[in-house]
Amino acid sequence: MLLDVRHHYHPKSTPSSPPASFRCSPHLRRRPGPLRPPTLASAKSPPSPSPLSFPFPWPRRQWRWRRSDSGVGDAVQGPPPVATVGGKKSFWAAVSLIVGTAVGPGMLGLPSATIRSGQAPSAAAILLSWAYVVSSIVLVAELSFAAMARDGVDEVSFTGLASSTLGAGPGAVVAVVYAALSFSLIVACVAGIGSLVSQLFAGVNPVLANALFPCFAGVLIAFFPFKAVDGANRALCVLMLASITALVVTGVSVGRTSLMRSLGHACWTPSAILPAIPVTVLTLGFHVITPFICKIVGDSVYDARKAILIGGAVPLAMVLSWNAVILGLASAGGNPGFDDPIKLLLSVNPAALPAVRGFAFAALATSLIGYAVSFPKQLADTVELICLRFSPKQGSTQQSNSSSGYGRKGAILTWTVLIIPIFIASFFSAAFSKALDFAGVYANCFLFGILPPVMAWIHRSQKRKRSPNSSEDILPGGNAALMTLFVIAVVLAFWH
Repeated sequence: MLLDVRHHYHPKSTPSSPPASFRCSPHLRRRPGPLRPPTLASAKSPPSPSPLSFPFPWPRRQWRWRRSDSGVGDAVQGPPPVATVGGKKSFWAAVSLIVGTAVGPGMLGLPSATIRSGQAPSAAAILLSWAYVVSSIVLVAELSFAAMARDGVDEVSFTGLASSTLGAGPGAVVAVVYAALSFSLIVACVAGIGSLVSQLFAGVNPVLANALFPCFAGVLIAFFPFKAVDGANRALCVLMLASITALVVTGVSVGRTSLMRSLGHACWTPSAILPAIPVTVLTLGFHVITPFICKIVGDSVYDARKAILIGGAVPLAMVLSWNAVILGLASAGGNPGFDDPIKLLLSVNPAALPAVRGFAFAALATSLIGYAVSFPKQLADTVELICLRFSPKQGSTQQSNSSSGYGRKGAILTWTVLIIPIFIASFFSAAFSKALDFAGVYANCFLFGILPPVMAWIHRSQKRKRSPNSSEDILPGGNAALMTLFVIAVVLAFWH
């Protein structure tokens, strides 16, 4: 579904100014330092080719525009280079962050929603849900790179994208809802990790159990370079992959024959297939960290698309294999109405409990790291947007120092978004389930379902008004693809 499309270059139709698909958002953080002026063509010698003209083999090229200065020739200048944490890009750090954030502990309970349909229908539903999720995430990446190139910033947030395309009023609403969503996901991760720690150490204080890993993550993110955060995240990804592999191997060894027999059971009725779609969409989604991924993945939107496809394929393989094994075990036990896949696996092999706990901890910990590195920037933009909305002069003053202010307050924001969930998870026993319920409804139905195709349509419409022959869309299908994603999101919203 996500294949490269040919881009046709028409020099005569190139705009004379940078594309203005996004209105300059006042609350995006600007990178210090002036932009390098374009090289003017010499009157006596032929102009030398720009080193940024075609940095990738055809058709993979960066977004670019042509600028004229006082009528003295045209010089090609690409978008300003995007700085990153530590000054380096890391494609595989972005991939590992995607793998860790996309896989949540909710994956372990997915087979309870696919048992009625069977192996083949549930696999088809999972594949279609994955294509829908990845397509929506690719749209967010396209919007993020366009905003960074247009406004000359090194990082954007979902709030910035929404306010740039929808306007300040709707953007403020999106900012509040998005901040609440991200906060609820952090609360769910903290509560889940605290529950696992309490199971291992029965006598530990609940506040201490909930605070151990968040405090470790806070120290790592606030006071260490991103390379250390990436190393810890990769180690947890290895633990997660090893744990799920052990669970799958255990299930296959116990129910090998039943796994083959279960392939014959298939129910293709919508009532049997559809319940698995919302759970799968929530399990495989990682929209929250996509703007941060665009910051660290590379200099091209195509690098982001490649990372999204590679990083998203790993959770897909894990979900498919886990679902197949559990459905095979359920078929062997003659229990098609089971409610808890974990209890089913432990009933046939109690020795799998350490692998279950290892997977759950690694999935929650990597998700928490992903949210913790992306949410502080989102929170800063949300507060700044609200201040700008209610006090324009105050908002403009704050924006002038936004770059240095965010750098100084980054550690404070990181600790704030980690400490408050610790107390919420410690004193509200239902925090985990309530947070997941809130996140599931808003993530699937509004923020990451309806908004991305709407914002992409507005962005592309504005871009093509200024450059009618532009075809820089990294998600093929044009408006038809956007309409399909929008309709699916609306259907999921009414379903919820």
